[in-house]
Formats: sequence, C-alpha cells, structure tokens
Amino acid sequence: MPGWSYTNQGLPSDPLRIDSVSVTPDPLKPGSAATLRIGGTVQREIKDGAYFDLTIKLGLVKLLQRRFDLFEELRGGGSEALRLSCDTSDGKGPVPVGGTVLTAVIDLPGDVPRGKFKLQVRACTVDDDDLAALDLDVDLMPTR
Repeated sequence: MPGWSYTNQGLPSDPLRIDSVSVTPDPLKPGSAATLRIGGTVQREIKDGAYFDLTIKLGLVKLLQRRFDLFEELRGGGSEALRLSCDTSDGKGPVPVGGTVLTAVIDLPGDVPRGKFKLQVRACTVDDDDLAALDLDVDLMPTR
C-alpha cells in the first residue's frame, strides 16, 4: 500500500526541533497537491538568510538537488514548485522562539513515476550552522 514515513535526523540542540510531521492526502495521489506539515519548536530565533537543501531520489537515481532560501520561499518569491508558509512568520521577520508549523504544498504531476522516493531536507542558519534535518520516504508504488 502506498505510504510515507519520516525520520528526524536533527539533534535536540538544533535551533528548530521537529516534533511532528503529517502528509495529506494520505496516501498521496499523483495529479494532486501534497501538503506537508512540520510541527516544531524554535529554540533559537531563525533569521533571514536561513536556507534548506532538498534532495529527491527515486531508488538510487537523484532526481533533484536544490537549495532554497527559506525566507524567500516564505515571502512567496521563490520556487513555483513549492509553496511554503509558516504560522509564526511571513518571511518579513524572523521566526520567533516557541512553537511553529511550517507547511509546504507541492503539486504532484499525474505522470509522476511510480516508485519509492527518498527526500532529504537539510536546513541551515544564516551562519551555515545546522538548523534542522529531516528524511522522508514516500512510496508511490501501485497497489495490486
């Protein structure tokens, strides 16, 4: 059955501690929007200039490796493929200490290959220090 799972690869001392991850719809449906909600605790204010690297693999084949400016994405001026929002910052100011939810919406093409995908997200502060780390496994294999 198609599904997903995640592994928090961050450290308890990271500025953003990931507490929960949810994906909708569940199971994911090619040809529709996938919404990823990451609940976390900001332990040190996150400032403009923070970024994250996203790597997507299908099996052993690397499909995408790209760096995203976190605040540019929050302001809506970044990638068309990713719509990112945060409940505690619109990207015009820092993400404050305390609980927060980051929401990423990605349109899945109808012709997305069926298979097992691995997504790796590594986020860094403006000073290039670790911010957060997350791995996602997404299974889009057809059901029998």
